[in-house]
Amino acid sequence: MAFPWLREPWLRLVASAEAGRLAHAYYLQHNVEGGSTEFIQRLNQFLLCKQPGKSACGKCKSCLLYLSGNHPDTWTIDGAQVNRIGVDTVRELQQNVTQTANQNGLKVAVILEAEKMTEQAGNALLKVLEEPPADTHWLVSTKDAERLLPTLRSRMQWLSIAYPTTAQSDEQVTFAKQLLAGLRGQQELPLLKDKDGALSWLDVSENLLMDWLLISQRAAATRLRYQQLADELQHISNYEWVNVAQLSEWVSECRQLRQRYQGSTGINLPLLLSFAWSRWSNTLSA
Repeated sequence: MAFPWLREPWLRLVASAEAGRLAHAYYLQHNVEGGSTEFIQRLNQFLLCKQPGKSACGKCKSCLLYLSGNHPDTWTIDGAQVNRIGVDTVRELQQNVTQTANQNGLKVAVILEAEKMTEQAGNALLKVLEEPPADTHWLVSTKDAERLLPTLRSRMQWLSIAYPTTAQSDEQVTFAKQLLAGLRGQQELPLLKDKDGALSWLDVSENLLMDWLLISQRAAATRLRYQQLADELQHISNYEWVNVAQLSEWVSECRQLRQRYQGSTGINLPLLLSFAWSRWSNTLSA
């Protein structure tokens, strides 16, 4: 493994394979810089390999097909290439995995950035995981596991990988500071002009609220997205009226808004997010 933090979870999977205890579905944190894509690719090849050891042999027909990008028994939905993953895309994948394996071995379905699935797509995936086809494995990555349906997460096994902490960019921290000041009435709220910009601000909103919620729950600072704002969030958590239940509701509102946006092209995301900010700000100033 090129990334040392991937070695331990890899050895756990190999041990499970040797003991015949592999789960039919795994999900893990999507972290391209940390090697999540490489990990999934290696696991995919390992599962398809006809002569695996501690890794795929790289020499059998199945490995050669995989390395050439032509293996007929594996399929990938890459959420990085789309704004949302719709139900038709998941249903097509579902139809593929129900077919007999071309190479008389395992079949592997991969979904990257699965948090982009619409609610209907998530439910479609849930149905197939409730009664998984024989000799089929699912490999799912997500930037935020909590955005997946709880029932969906319960049907998969979490692969814990201790990625190095990645600090938010200075620009993201600046945006979070601007939003926090706007919500507190210290300056004007950001002006949203287009959907792409609103989607970025929606991510900032959710991450900021999650940090605020975690601090209110006295969680470890290492879990924060914007550690530079920890002191300020701690201060306002002590002196401003907003409780854990309210913050949890606002985080859920961000996620529901994202689901609506991903599920319909007619959603006016800038307007809806601006309305949400206004309501939150009014609550804080009440």
